[in-house]
Amino acid sequence: MPDSKIIIKIYSDDEDISSVFSAVKQLEFRDFQVECVVQKKVEINPDDILIFQITDLGSKYLNKILKIKESISNIVIFVINHNDAVLVSSLAKLGFVDLFVLPFELPKFNSYLAEIITNKSYITAKTITSGTRKDVYNIKSIVGTSSEFLKILNFAKKIADKPDINVVIFGETGTGKGLIARVIHEYSKRAADPFIDIICSAIPENLMESELFGYEPGAFTSAKTRKYGLFELAENGTLFLDEMGDLSLGIQSKLLRTIEKKLVRRLGSINDIPINARLISATNKNLEAMIRSGQFRKDLYYRLNVVSIEIPPLRQRGDDIILLANKFIEDFNQQFGKNVKRIEKELKEFIMNYPWPGNIRELRNSVERAVLLSEDSTLKLKDFSNLLQNIDTMGREKKLDLSRLPQFVNFEVNYTKTNMRELERLYANYVFEKTKENKKKTAEILGVSRPKLDSLLS
Repeated sequence: MPDSKIIIKIYSDDEDISSVFSAVKQLEFRDFQVECVVQKKVEINPDDILIFQITDLGSKYLNKILKIKESISNIVIFVINHNDAVLVSSLAKLGFVDLFVLPFELPKFNSYLAEIITNKSYITAKTITSGTRKDVYNIKSIVGTSSEFLKILNFAKKIADKPDINVVIFGETGTGKGLIARVIHEYSKRAADPFIDIICSAIPENLMESELFGYEPGAFTSAKTRKYGLFELAENGTLFLDEMGDLSLGIQSKLLRTIEKKLVRRLGSINDIPINARLISATNKNLEAMIRSGQFRKDLYYRLNVVSIEIPPLRQRGDDIILLANKFIEDFNQQFGKNVKRIEKELKEFIMNYPWPGNIRELRNSVERAVLLSEDSTLKLKDFSNLLQNIDTMGREKKLDLSRLPQFVNFEVNYTKTNMRELERLYANYVFEKTKENKKKTAEILGVSRPKLDSLLS
């Protein structure tokens, strides 16, 4: 039986709420009971998820939620049943970031509801909860116990108190740069205002300017209505530029002007608009090397990099790897209705020593696949077969030391002096060492008799 009940309240200007209602009804959870309530009068209780389907800016529901916005911490979702760019932009400017245009974004809407319920982020108490171990930080998806990672979190909280300081977050792909940016925002005085993020590499260069700075009607052929840029939408809040090392030199120049003057000018306009948004940037690139090669502006780098944070790769975070794996197992147990309870010892050793070139994102995807395909309550090394299949190639391409991984050995031989007999002896001794000098198991792995093994080990 589900042990938790989630209340989703729907308020609509339109009598037709079939799209929203059917989307909510599709949600199925083993440990949660979701109750959908359609109401006329706005009544909000702790942990309620609120969905507002409005048709224009004169909506009585919009006016009501604007009056009480600062006094509640419930998740507020807006649904628009037509592609009204002005309405969507206006809502975002008012500080509402959970916006969905139906039916175009129905899958995204469903996925978002499932995520906030599974992660329990709909719970109104905004706290850092302690885990099963001392000094465990768990801010939604952030989990960590290593001393280096705790220092980063503490530093992020400290600089959050300085809301006008620009920050650059460095780190490999998948290390959680976006989550650290969220920590800075949520611990700052800007937490009640929008957090707007954009992946710079995902936006074509010819569209990036209009995304950042907006445009006026008639600015170009297809500009029929006014579009607010992300700097305006993030007013009083935080604008997070992810992968900002991919910005073109032209956009870099306009971005520099915006940062220096704290003004933006929409495309097609002659008027400057004051802005007040904190800028957090992130990149996995070496910006200093890009400056030397002429790919990144030195003056922009110093404007952005007032304070920097370097996030360590997952392979350097020690026991955090197992802690994260257990967190992902818990999440996917709920999502897939599984009952995985433990990780076998050999798999733990593999997880701890695997280099994780994709970092936390790769770990999460690997655990998701393993839990989905698992047939019992224990995850085993064979459940990560996709990693095992690719590891030899990865070792050759990246020159990684695979000898620390279970079931892998890595040794150098002088091909001009090593014959097949000596190679056999060398390999047999490595396997013997890996099996902790278990001759029976070594012979089985090598496919030889005990007398043959003894001759190879002698």
